[in-house]
Amino acid sequence: MKQRPLLHLPVVSFLLSLMSLTSLAGNRYDFNFTISRPVDATAATVCPVHATLLRTAIGVTDPATANLVASYKTSSGEERFRTTNTPGLASGQQGHWFDLSGVPTNRAAQRAALVLWDKAALNVTHGELATEGTSLTVVEGLVNGQDSVFFHIHVTIAAAGSAESVTTDEPQFVGRRSETDGWLVRPLVQKNDEEPVEQNFIQVNEGDKITLSCEVINPDNYKSVRYRWLKTTMNRTTYQNEDNTVRRSMATAPYKITDNAVYADGARYVLRVTMVDQEGKGILKDYNYYVDVQSHAGEFMEWPRFKLSYDFHTEYPNLQKPAKLHTFTKKDGTPANHYEGEWWSAFWGDNLNAEVGTDSATIYTAAKNMVDKYDYDFRYIRDYMGWPPDLSARRGYKSFVYVFGSGLSNDNEANTTMGGYQSSTYADGQNWACVWASYYPFSRFRADADKKWGDGEYQRNAMVHEGIHAIFADLGACQGSSWFHEGGNTWLQGQVYAKRDGLYGEAGFLDGGPFLAPHMPIECYSGWLQDGSYGGPGAQGVNMYNGSGKQVCTWRSYLGGVQYANAFPVVVANVCGDGVIPWIWRNCKDYVLKTMGDSIGEEPMRQIVTEYRARQALFDLGGWDNSYRKVVNDNFGITVKPEWEPYWINVAPYRITPYQSVTLDNEDGWMSPDTLTNPGWSGGNIIPIHVRGDVANVEFRPEDTQMRALLCYRTKDGKCYYSQPVKCGNMSIDITEKPANGVVFCVVCNTDYVYLGDAQRKHHWDYRIRLGEGALAIADTYTRWYNYEQDLRDAFSTGIQAVQGTSKKEQQIHVMSTAAVRGNVIRLDLGGINPADVTVRAVGASGILVQQGHLSADGTFLVPANMPAGLCFFTFAYGNERQTVKMIVK
Repeated sequence: MKQRPLLHLPVVSFLLSLMSLTSLAGNRYDFNFTISRPVDATAATVCPVHATLLRTAIGVTDPATANLVASYKTSSGEERFRTTNTPGLASGQQGHWFDLSGVPTNRAAQRAALVLWDKAALNVTHGELATEGTSLTVVEGLVNGQDSVFFHIHVTIAAAGSAESVTTDEPQFVGRRSETDGWLVRPLVQKNDEEPVEQNFIQVNEGDKITLSCEVINPDNYKSVRYRWLKTTMNRTTYQNEDNTVRRSMATAPYKITDNAVYADGARYVLRVTMVDQEGKGILKDYNYYVDVQSHAGEFMEWPRFKLSYDFHTEYPNLQKPAKLHTFTKKDGTPANHYEGEWWSAFWGDNLNAEVGTDSATIYTAAKNMVDKYDYDFRYIRDYMGWPPDLSARRGYKSFVYVFGSGLSNDNEANTTMGGYQSSTYADGQNWACVWASYYPFSRFRADADKKWGDGEYQRNAMVHEGIHAIFADLGACQGSSWFHEGGNTWLQGQVYAKRDGLYGEAGFLDGGPFLAPHMPIECYSGWLQDGSYGGPGAQGVNMYNGSGKQVCTWRSYLGGVQYANAFPVVVANVCGDGVIPWIWRNCKDYVLKTMGDSIGEEPMRQIVTEYRARQALFDLGGWDNSYRKVVNDNFGITVKPEWEPYWINVAPYRITPYQSVTLDNEDGWMSPDTLTNPGWSGGNIIPIHVRGDVANVEFRPEDTQMRALLCYRTKDGKCYYSQPVKCGNMSIDITEKPANGVVFCVVCNTDYVYLGDAQRKHHWDYRIRLGEGALAIADTYTRWYNYEQDLRDAFSTGIQAVQGTSKKEQQIHVMSTAAVRGNVIRLDLGGINPADVTVRAVGASGILVQQGHLSADGTFLVPANMPAGLCFFTFAYGNERQTVKMIVK
């Protein structure tokens, strides 16, 4: 008997296996950053690994999740990697022994130096083989997926250990590498007959000429170089992105896409380069180029509407009120107690829990109230919204609620068992979809329920929720989309109260999930899992049990119930009309978005995904904006972590926000998202940006497939504005009508809408953005910018005052310098504050975050050498306090 829990989050998970690393060379996202540090290893000496470095270099927020590898070179100069521990380590330790030449070793007779990873530092000690005066270099790497950071540790054995010999300075700049780093060729793009530009993306207008090309960086190293250009399109059978040959191997690199660009020319193009070096060794490398073609550049986006509609009235035009009751008996074989309404009925036995009532009048009143509630709500669903009843009513029987644990012959539950769900029950020759309810929700229909308990309305509405599931169960649709059985259900129930009663009431408490973690996919069950992946449309990757058969928690608190959220049905009903939800239930046999895309086409479906993410950013939800904003306000900033024990991974707690943080990637101003929360498939990021002037510009560079981005904002009086979406290049939006609080949102999303399996489920899509004219700085990601009516202040950008004239009384931290010099220190009077407790954020006048770190032990701050000259802002944060000053950098 299939049972569906009554508003009960799924209990589901799988085992973590550490990623084995067979090779670090040649991967698309390799970050091979090296740090050299001398270490005196006479005694155990610590080589710290700063969290900022790990997060920026390899996207790891929790150091415990990084994997340790040992790197070394063979006698022929080839780099090799040791991915497993060398023997001789205590249980639970992770590390490697090295011989005197710095090669990882298993043999006890060769052990000279030992490096242990304790999740925050590399601890260096030595073996008996390393005598006083021994000097060697070892290389340890920390790996996250395909990103890596290496530490070259120069070990010396002196007469006495000295912790001071450990160098702990952070490098001047640490940035995430991208697909444009480390090319063997120099990418070039050309618009019309303009000079080629060295980059791998280009944005043009319709009618322009587009030419892609490249130059070999060291041509003398190769006997021959040949090129092949391919265009990536979606295979409509497999839904995979495939590279179709555009031009076969040639001796010259330039490839003219078109003399007259149209929108369809916008895509990802692949350059496949084959090189043969002087020794005859071949090298094959693929490089991505991105093209965007604009037809209405600079104009506001007018979202198109797509017609997907179905009316069940046409299928069931003359439904008759059912006259028959199903037959159920008590344990003794006598007929069950029942109450009969117009379309619904209820059945129970003689062993009801006393909480429902101890006298027949109280019990029958509860049954009457319950059936009346079903008849009232489902009358509107059936007669006005057009949804058919379940199979019982269509076959002439009244739909029913079966009260389990009450003494009926169809179950053996105790009368203290709690819960409720949509299930099926055998009667009159077959199984029928119905609602199974324990005494608990049944009791909340008592006449005095709201005087006795505080959850009456919640339980009564939850019972209707299960009745809607009975309708869905008999439609035979969405078999691969468990998420939509929940989200589509709560949408339908909410529409009853909105359309019938004009009440856009409170959204359900789980409705905030898609807004507070928009990086989660649309078709997602149980949300953001503990390993960083996402539950699939049918809970793929979610269920796990331990050796004793107990369910293991694999999801994060609050977000684990995202399947109950109905933001996507709300938006798609605005885009296509309310008839789209019945259309889905009549046409979608497996995945919802896949079937929609098969009907309206690939590009329109990608546009719907983009519009959904943009509307999320502004809470542009057709009457539901205040309801959703309330539930998001109620849960903004809560910490999510494993919901209960036993859990799969003790993942680091994360404070949720709708907004994505980005970090400066290089001196050119490109910024990259935190890899913890960059988008899953069909997921998105919302980046708040301070702006001024009449136009704001932000540049977008995808680092992955099928990405879209746009700018949008809401005014103080609630008007919504959207820029044209782009596949790459500049996003521009008119801000003559000023954005609320001077903030616009950069929305970036992946538009892959068909679920393809585990590899996709575990992937996070990457990109870069760069602020342009009118875009000043990234806004604080923990300020509720969606509350557009309010006057909001950015903790990092408000209260800015000149250093001159600032008294000690006004600030606990007093800046002793009147100007900052690049490469020199700023001196501070901390007034007793511990320097280790103070973080510093340095932002140039253009809004680019140049540096973020801690004060030195002597209370000074080193001005980054790459800080732009001119007006800059320094924010000092300690505890819950923040102070921002402006200074001229020379």
